[in-house]
Amino acid sequence: MSFVKIDKEIVIKLIMKILSLGLLILISNTESTRIVPRKLCKDCKYFIAHKKECALFGDTDLVNGKHDYNYAKNARNNENKCGEEAKFFEENNNKIMTVPYYFILNTVTYWPLTPVIALFFIYINALYKFTHPE
Repeated sequence: MSFVKIDKEIVIKLIMKILSLGLLILISNTESTRIVPRKLCKDCKYFIAHKKECALFGDTDLVNGKHDYNYAKNARNNENKCGEEAKFFEENNNKIMTVPYYFILNTVTYWPLTPVIALFFIYINALYKFTHPE
């Protein structure tokens, strides 16, 4: 009986060693599955946020002097320009200034609407007070 018990222990130890060795080989041979951070256009100093354009690629109209930039998405899809690896990416170190600038620039386009809305509410309030005297 004791001989069979020793055989089971040896077999169990052997199986454990084989499993641990197999696990070690499996872990060492697998490729890394870490998510590698990608360079995003929104973090680049050439990105024009309110137009979603890249200031690095574009043309200047020789008649009126206006700049016609390519969309950032087109520049990233084209390997001759920036490509998926973002070949010409440069970190935007002035984000503290550029993000509020583009926020204000986007809201300024709606500024004529703001006084009209304010006057509308003043008119409604005056009309209500006129029709419902206390």
